[in-house]
Amino acid sequence: MTALIYLEKVVLCSALLYGYYHLALRNNRFHHWNRYYLVLITLVSLVTPLLQIPLPGSSEQPSAVVVYTSKIITLREAVAATPATSPSDYLRISLTVIYALIVVFLLYRLLYGIIGIRRLIRSSEVQEIPPFRFARSPRVKAPFSFFRYIFWDTDVNLDSPENKQVLQHELVHLREKHSIDKMLLEVVTAFCWINPFFHLIKRELSLVHEFIADQKAAGNEVAGYAENILRNAFNSRQFSITNDFFHPPIKRRIFMLTQFRQPRFSYLRRILVLPVSVLIFCSLAFVVDQRPSAIRALVPSGNPVLSKIDTLPPVHVISYSSGLGKVQEKAKLTVQPSFPEGEKGLARYLTRTIRYPKEAQTNDIQGTIQIRFVIDAQGNVIQPVAVNRPLGGGLEEEGIRVVKDMPQWKPGEIKGKKVAVEYVLPIRFTLQEQTPVVTAQRPDTVALQPAAVKDEVFTFVETPPTFRGGENALALYLSKNIRYPKEAMEKGKSGTVFVQFVVNKEGKVLDPRTIGAAKGYGLEEEALRVVKEMPEWIAGKQNGRNVNVQFNLPIRFTMQQ
Repeated sequence: MTALIYLEKVVLCSALLYGYYHLALRNNRFHHWNRYYLVLITLVSLVTPLLQIPLPGSSEQPSAVVVYTSKIITLREAVAATPATSPSDYLRISLTVIYALIVVFLLYRLLYGIIGIRRLIRSSEVQEIPPFRFARSPRVKAPFSFFRYIFWDTDVNLDSPENKQVLQHELVHLREKHSIDKMLLEVVTAFCWINPFFHLIKRELSLVHEFIADQKAAGNEVAGYAENILRNAFNSRQFSITNDFFHPPIKRRIFMLTQFRQPRFSYLRRILVLPVSVLIFCSLAFVVDQRPSAIRALVPSGNPVLSKIDTLPPVHVISYSSGLGKVQEKAKLTVQPSFPEGEKGLARYLTRTIRYPKEAQTNDIQGTIQIRFVIDAQGNVIQPVAVNRPLGGGLEEEGIRVVKDMPQWKPGEIKGKKVAVEYVLPIRFTLQEQTPVVTAQRPDTVALQPAAVKDEVFTFVETPPTFRGGENALALYLSKNIRYPKEAMEKGKSGTVFVQFVVNKEGKVLDPRTIGAAKGYGLEEEALRVVKEMPEWIAGKQNGRNVNVQFNLPIRFTMQQ
């Protein structure tokens, strides 16, 4: 979950729960209930979006045999291209820095207030009245309390009836531990300052604290207590994190103090919040579990040894073009083309539309075809053509038919300008137990035959294997170690080499081999050399244990124009 999505869910959750408080609970005499409610909805709003409780559900993903594939690494002559930073990355980084700076400022302000109170304590005359402490100082403008301390002006007499009421008011704050609530909301509003409802909750909670203290301190002297509040209504507050007797707004405090009418449906108002909270919790915390089970690598019977397998694997190569001729670099494409509803939508469309040709079923023809097409600037799919080694049996014709019937895509863009993009889509046709199966591959994957290792090999697991440090570290490793073959440079040869290997349980790279049509001129040999010398990866996991997983690394060699 990204930070932005988390913040959106926090705002939504706090908005709904605070909205219920404002409509049903605010300005009622059950102050303790309201206090706990405001604190709890703050915690619930923060925690609920983090929960991802899986619910059983059917996934519409096809039973694709996929293999994890790295981003294509482009080598220009002898230098590998490293990932470029797009304008959107700069914007995201800038917004993150601004948000963090505001958080730091708010936390600094809170810390500055606490330090100010500590300095006031050191300069005050502190008297122990267990379990509280009474601090008197001429710097105190008006009585207030903070955790175990009550702060009082040295020139104010404690013996007057009015000041005794003020003292009782502050004692209630200390006994009820209202300062804990205040500190919690101060920290929450510092980290989630962008959420307006947390600020409303903080303000309302401070008022509820005053209602509780007023109610208990006034006793039967309601009229005299209200008069005391009005008499001292214009005294200023020294610290925002303290509990002050003269806390505004005065009108609501006096109204709550003098209100004796029991609201209608009092208990119903409080109980109805439970189904509302449950509804919000279920909406945000429960998700349908669409995680696919681990997919084992399939080795055709009779071909247990890797070197004897002569099946062309599906290869996914994306090349970007600003026209239908000139190929652009991947880094220059700011918006990639996308099928409606994304990759899942593309997979659903293919699995529902493609039909296994009868001729191919009869003649037991299976394999992977590759359909190359262009997504023009309007998102139309044009010029579909099969680019694989012909399999026959109508497989290529079926693939072209389905691609022609595709709906419009979202076109690719370069700096806001829509451009045409060339795309290669692999589709695997497999006969299993006399039942034809058509598998649409994810557009960013390459499906391969498994390497010959002792333990079973998976092509899809819960946690895929990763190069230590991520894809940026992988690109950096390749740029430092791979060299554009001299023979290929002299002949002006370029192309994409796909290296297939297995990352075993210990993270070691085993059985590297190149797949697809040979490019020659030393390109395959150089790619294999670098892969063989790779450091250990972070192994893939399934059900909490390390497993062997297939992986594919495409490396694109490109000559400078």
